[in-house]
Amino acid sequence: MNGETTMKKEFPSKKDSIYFQYNVKDIDRAKKFYTDIFGFEITWDGGTEVGWCELALPVKGVKLGLNLKREGEITPGSGVLTFDVTDLDAAKSYLEDKDVKTTDITDIPDMVSYFDMCDSEGNIIQIVTEPRVKS
Repeated sequence: MNGETTMKKEFPSKKDSIYFQYNVKDIDRAKKFYTDIFGFEITWDGGTEVGWCELALPVKGVKLGLNLKREGEITPGSGVLTFDVTDLDAAKSYLEDKDVKTTDITDIPDMVSYFDMCDSEGNIIQIVTEPRVKS
């Protein structure tokens, strides 16, 4: 390659940080279920106002997210695999370089920035990072 080195791009996931999220109709009931039945520890709780709660699972770096769905029906058994990344723009670029279609980035100030993609079977995967927009 005429002395040129090629850098292999890697997906910028945070090490030991991945979670699965379920949509729920009653976030307080869901939190009680997972803490009482499985003993999961709540690591972040925005309450019903924010509509998001994270619980630590018994595997290091793996979390369960509970997402309050205020409207519409919930399909039991469906959820979203979520990757927490160090650089959202780099993750988006990496995926698009591999011909993976992604949505636009959504910024929720002081909370989170994310975009969605689908796997080869149409399952949604969400890519998140610390909020890029802060007040």
